[in-house]
Amino acid sequence: MPRHKDAEREKVMSETRQLLLDAASEEFAKEGFKGANINRISIAAGFAKGTVYNYFESKRALMLALIDEIAKGHLELMTQQVLKEDDPARRLELFFEFGFVWVTDNLPQGRVLFSTLNGPDMEFKTRMYEAYLPMFQLVGQDILALGIEQGIFRNLEPVSTAGLIMTIYLGTGSQVNEQGEQWFPPAQVSDFILKSLQADDNLQSE
Repeated sequence: MPRHKDAEREKVMSETRQLLLDAASEEFAKEGFKGANINRISIAAGFAKGTVYNYFESKRALMLALIDEIAKGHLELMTQQVLKEDDPARRLELFFEFGFVWVTDNLPQGRVLFSTLNGPDMEFKTRMYEAYLPMFQLVGQDILALGIEQGIFRNLEPVSTAGLIMTIYLGTGSQVNEQGEQWFPPAQVSDFILKSLQADDNLQSE
């Protein structure tokens, strides 16, 4: 088969896979994992019943792939926006600002994220943790450790503090209505955390 035919086939398969993942995010967000139906996902994506099985061996495999897809897109946005700034405090503000933007702009994916983290399935929760580990590292290394090194933040342990900040983000980020409107303004959340992180010298100068 000519090379361009192979490339065209791979492109079609990649696009089909993405359409199936997009439809799966809507289905899992609405029905949960147990209630989700593979045939509904195939049809919603614009394909015949059973098409999902051409790309994923099971509903569980589809869910695991969706978790990876959600984390990848989420991390790409956060990293791109956070690392635009050099100042650690400003990076933290952008982390919450665009973290909330991601939830609003990706409501089905956000609901899958939050329901998985709070759900009973340990395989899904473990996969979610592994997929989001780079985001923990973004907070711990590129925000906290940098701020501690510059004397902006108190000398806290970056790894455990990053875990606390991620917990706050995921908790407050999950509080949205059906239209994706946040209950907590991101500036309010980041300001609260920044005041907790500030070095003693910075607090005394205020």
